[in-house]
Amino acid sequence: MTNDPHASLALRTAALMSLGGDDRITVDELSGLNSYGCAPEPVRSISYASSTASSISSAAYAHVHAVHHQLRAAIAHEAPEAVYARRLRDARARIRTCYGLNADIDIAFGASGTDLEYLPIAAALMTGAPVRNIVIQVDEVGSGCQFSQGGRYFAPRTALGVEVEKGAEVPGFSEARIHVATVPTRRDDGAVLSAEEYGAALHQVLQSAINAGERPILHVVHRSKTGVISPSMPVLDAALARFGDSFDLVVDACQGRIAPTTVRAYIQRGAMVFVTGSKFIGGPPFSAFAIVPAGLSARMRSGEAPAGLGHFFARAELPAGWKSTDAIAPAVANFGMLLRLEAALFELERLLAIPVDRLEMAISVFSGIMHNLPSDLPFRTADTAAASDLRTGRPHPLDRKMLHVIEITASNPKTGKRLTFEEARSLYRLLYTDLSDRFEDVAEQIVAAEICHLGQPVRCLRGEDGEWAPTLRMSLSAPQVADFLGLDEGRLEARFQADIARIGEKMRLALRLL
Repeated sequence: MTNDPHASLALRTAALMSLGGDDRITVDELSGLNSYGCAPEPVRSISYASSTASSISSAAYAHVHAVHHQLRAAIAHEAPEAVYARRLRDARARIRTCYGLNADIDIAFGASGTDLEYLPIAAALMTGAPVRNIVIQVDEVGSGCQFSQGGRYFAPRTALGVEVEKGAEVPGFSEARIHVATVPTRRDDGAVLSAEEYGAALHQVLQSAINAGERPILHVVHRSKTGVISPSMPVLDAALARFGDSFDLVVDACQGRIAPTTVRAYIQRGAMVFVTGSKFIGGPPFSAFAIVPAGLSARMRSGEAPAGLGHFFARAELPAGWKSTDAIAPAVANFGMLLRLEAALFELERLLAIPVDRLEMAISVFSGIMHNLPSDLPFRTADTAAASDLRTGRPHPLDRKMLHVIEITASNPKTGKRLTFEEARSLYRLLYTDLSDRFEDVAEQIVAAEICHLGQPVRCLRGEDGEWAPTLRMSLSAPQVADFLGLDEGRLEARFQADIARIGEKMRLALRLL
């Protein structure tokens, strides 16, 4: 991130949106894409990649381009830090409106969900007790979380541009006082644990931590990388009934696949809820926010904040009432993150303006297509998640499953063998790359030029040989649902079928290049 806000605002909108994150957001000069295969400006693509990240939509880009102009005009008369703070106050009000939250609910911003992980640890440390951070296995969430959940730096450079040592202890987050306990959500073969199995393991870890005089932080993952909710609401409620307020609660809803009513249900249970602006919501990576209930916010208002928070959060990104962060969080403006957040809120607001029956139709049609794929495709839908919805009956459409793991069934044409997991990674990159210069046949060049962006492989399914199966993911995004609004059920079904067929064609060509 450039230290001169005037210089950053003088950049092109796309260039500015590539600043103010960690190294994952850096755009490759040759391809114009970041490490997720995304561009900071609209691209023509067949994209079902919201489980990983997506390029910005044309509508959102037009919006943030206008906001960019407003920011340039504002800093001519007002300090950049003041402009930034005012814009974030407005963003807090919009988020409360989107999710139907009361004014006493605080909201903190960060560059990513991984950055937000330091906030519940800070709140737990303020109790004076050592912390037991109870988390889900890393394959279901972001890989950087294994560092941040232990109070360590997860990248060599923070979103504020601070150069650090990856893996080193963050100041104020003593490794002697932070212990991470992983409760796996899957068995060794990849199958999801039953609610009873997970609940028993969770209660054992909670009881052990409390007996040891530690303050547990229980992580709920609401729609993981593979669509899992873990623990389910009944298991969570059983833990609350048994242990009361002797532990803190964090909900990782970073995939953004969550209804406002469900956000409020978690807040009512005292949970801090993380949401990222990318993934399902469809803004460009990286922007994120933490919705903080009154109980946890009270600690942040009265306790002594760890100094290391100032390496990740600007002062305006943290609630004004958290006075202990005044001296440690720098008064700087991250306008790149602000534009990415603006894109996300634009998408969230237009999503929530869509009639519920239209949301329901789009999600149901996509689910039906994914569960009835043609047999001649080089992939099939894999059943990798338990039925872990929050309640019985008919859930809100945004609480329905919109993310599907696919297993690559085609063999490597060169070896005749089943693809390895690493070859699936290569295939993922080939699919979003224009490969037209690798083929001589004109018809093949047309197919090879297609940009097909899917979700990255995830270790969640084992083959008969015991090795991790080659997987990718296909998922809907909020911008897609908004774009489909004018299509009736028949035309929407035909659209999904055509997209999937084109993905299959590109995949067959890409397999030849492995």
